[in-house]
Amino acid sequence: MAFTIDPDFQSKALSVIMSFIMEFSGVQSESEPVVISADNLNVSTISVSCLKVTWDAEPERKYIMSCKANDPDYAYADNIYYVVKDNGLCYITGLRENTEYTITVDPVLSEDEKAEYISESAVSGGKTETVEVICEYPYEDGWTSAYAGERRSGLTRSPSWDAIQGSVLDPITDTGIMRDEYGDYCCAMGVWYGYCSDRFLVETDSGQQFTVKICDSKGYADDGLGKYHNFGNGGKCIIEFIYDDYNWPSCVAFSGSWGYYNWNGLDLTANIKSIKKINYGDTVEY
Repeated sequence: MAFTIDPDFQSKALSVIMSFIMEFSGVQSESEPVVISADNLNVSTISVSCLKVTWDAEPERKYIMSCKANDPDYAYADNIYYVVKDNGLCYITGLRENTEYTITVDPVLSEDEKAEYISESAVSGGKTETVEVICEYPYEDGWTSAYAGERRSGLTRSPSWDAIQGSVLDPITDTGIMRDEYGDYCCAMGVWYGYCSDRFLVETDSGQQFTVKICDSKGYADDGLGKYHNFGNGGKCIIEFIYDDYNWPSCVAFSGSWGYYNWNGLDLTANIKSIKKINYGDTVEY
């Protein structure tokens, strides 16, 4: 007796048989690729010029980070600097006050991770500190990038002793300078600008911005008005940083100024463009 087999039935039966053979022979069908990403990406504000970026990093894995201002007309991209302190911890410096940025972190695949692995970008946003300006001081012409220093241990009397309390050694830029809980660099300035615990936004000719807090007074300084001390051959030292006694960088000990160097994105080589007294904002966690 002759008979025929339904082609659809034959195809379905063959598919079931092949799946059975592949499963029990250790051969697996094509699976979804493994996605490698930077999980729990978080961005927090440190100051007007710095954001802190953390994520769950895998041991030994490398990551590529980018930071772009959300403003299409942003003119200071060349100042942006990445300070990697640990795998999963990076500080982005050289930023601008009251500016929003988009942070992207891309895991780098190893040589052993072939086509079945995919590196997926983790994207987050951050915004630098917004300050409230109280007053702005007149421009001071000349060589004003002369940033001398004085030892923290010398501040033993009030109000200087009170102003320096709670400060820590700057953990980001390796300057050796003390920094307070608001992201400010501790400094001495003359009475032309203010007194202990007054806070300022400083901007340089290169577009660098940072904040300082007066922790010691230079009085009426060398100019008789309380603007600056004389430095070297014609220098005007308006800001004198307060540094940790045991972490004074050797290059500064030799030159006498932080103003000759770029400190992990805190570039102090350009002259001061403006100084503005500002109110206090929120505390930060380095």
